[in-house]
Amino acid sequence: MKAILSRDSSEPASARVRPALRAAAGVAFVFLLSFGVRIANLPVAFVNGVPQFSPFDDMYHAKRIVYSAAHPLRVLSFDPNRGTSGAFCPWPPLYDMTAGLAARALGGSTAVAALSRAAWFPPIVASFVAALITFGLTRRFGLLAGLLGGAGVALSVYSVDKSRLGAIDHHFLEFPLVLGILLAVLGVASARDRRSALRYGGLLAIAISLALFVQPALVLAAGMAFLAVLLLGRGEPMPLLSAAVGFGLSAALVFVYRLVQADGYPDNEWFLGFPHAALLLGSAAACAAQLWLLSKGFSRSGAFFGAVALGALVIAAVPTTLQALTGGAQFFGGDVWLRSISEFQPLFIRADGSWLADFADLGGGALLVLPMLLDRRWRSGSRATLLLFTATYLAAALSSMRFLAVAAPLLAVAGAVFCSDLRSAGFRRLAVAAAAVLLLPGLVFSVPRVVRPAPMTAEEGLPMVQAARSIGRATAWSGAVLPPWSWGHLFNVVAGRRVLLDNFGSASAPTEFANSTGITFVTREQMLVDYCSGHGVRFLVLDDPLPYFAARVDMSGFPRSAYERPVGSGEPTRLMRSTFWWRAYFEGGRARPDLGSAGAPFRRFRLVRVETEPESVRRRTAVQIWELVPGR
Repeated sequence: MKAILSRDSSEPASARVRPALRAAAGVAFVFLLSFGVRIANLPVAFVNGVPQFSPFDDMYHAKRIVYSAAHPLRVLSFDPNRGTSGAFCPWPPLYDMTAGLAARALGGSTAVAALSRAAWFPPIVASFVAALITFGLTRRFGLLAGLLGGAGVALSVYSVDKSRLGAIDHHFLEFPLVLGILLAVLGVASARDRRSALRYGGLLAIAISLALFVQPALVLAAGMAFLAVLLLGRGEPMPLLSAAVGFGLSAALVFVYRLVQADGYPDNEWFLGFPHAALLLGSAAACAAQLWLLSKGFSRSGAFFGAVALGALVIAAVPTTLQALTGGAQFFGGDVWLRSISEFQPLFIRADGSWLADFADLGGGALLVLPMLLDRRWRSGSRATLLLFTATYLAAALSSMRFLAVAAPLLAVAGAVFCSDLRSAGFRRLAVAAAAVLLLPGLVFSVPRVVRPAPMTAEEGLPMVQAARSIGRATAWSGAVLPPWSWGHLFNVVAGRRVLLDNFGSASAPTEFANSTGITFVTREQMLVDYCSGHGVRFLVLDDPLPYFAARVDMSGFPRSAYERPVGSGEPTRLMRSTFWWRAYFEGGRARPDLGSAGAPFRRFRLVRVETEPESVRRRTAVQIWELVPGR
């Protein structure tokens, strides 16, 4: 008997140790895989010890992180060097303020030192999240699901690009934040008493607030949380109470944040404020209403529609909310400015036909969504909630690549769970095939990124970088810069100048943006002189009109047919060839007798510098810097 007891007591211990060791090894493997892929660009991420950043949104994050490192617990919100008279930043404060504080705590006492540390945050955070997913899936579904899910996230092509070393734009945080909301919703669904309801409601409030204080567009994930509670829940009182608490607390936090903002802070879809708080408050009201209606004996369908109606009334009662909802819907198409940005383009319909690259960005998990929809196990419980989030972000990504940062890793997680389901159901060959579908795109398309990492600035963008440096060195010449809108952050940060246009586009002031974009389409030099003199502009930065003029005509609110005919052909009309932009870039501002008085030679603007692309770039274009000569 003693021997039997001894054997029985020892076997469970060893049986527990071996799986734990395998799980730990799997977590470590996924972390190292993810981290290794994301720091493969180390040779191009630092030059002589100085971190390099993309000249777009990463550049402005760098400016804000440096500010917060120098001023702990503060963030650059209103920037006097943006727009005609300064402008608020549409990004909430949490990411840049926290990154700056962390960089300073790690020894970043100077701007370069702070950014050298911040450059490592994206690969570290992304790799930690991939390892955490491996751990969680392993505990719930087994080691196979853990490895598939973790490796799928680690090798998600779009995620690799957005979380590599030096990619300090906030995109790398979006998937972890959405994942936090998803997990909080699963917690809310498990609430069974008031204590657990309050606990999980508090966690939901934290998850939603963290997400919105990093990126307001993540309100979409809060919307998915709301639908998961009302549609997928079983009408039990404690989950509804928990959700009402979570949405209510997060609404209160956003309301307080908006109330303490300075005068002039915008209230629209881009800026965290009253519209976002109204959506959260309406969600809280709807959850509370459904709880009350069910307690009064209403059917689940009746309670649902009544709750939604009350929530909609609460949302509509807050000024500017309906207008912000209309504007926010243009994230999925319709906005002429967003339509010109590559990351807002739909998948699989690009003119270059690069559907294979689009599929790689989306990941093999997209092919497994349909089987999930047909599987009964995915119609209720935690799987249904995961599928709701995944399918929604998949649809959003098909409309706008901007949502790939969340959709691709979510598809990897859902795909890993589906593979585990196939295996547990006895379909081992199908499980192996599904696993191959899940991982193959990431494996194939991640290899080139490791072998030949892309530079932080593409070669065709180097003339703009040189132009910014040239203007920055012209310290004797004061004045603002009117650059092409998509390069504004570069001239703000590198040149250290006030810019009338930048990458935030029409977020702050649509009319001001349209005016500044369209001013170079004037046909008389004096009109541009008056505009620049009135706004303190000293330099114009002009790029090649041919690839861009049609999109900028749309952004300026002009009829495209007047400047391009036939529309969509790229062929400029006589009017386009008469504009200041065209005459300056292609003709040097020389006299055009065929234009009459409008064709007089330029007298107040002079070309001061031309920056060209490297010899290795086939399509050689130039960036021109024009100076407004002070009047006599």
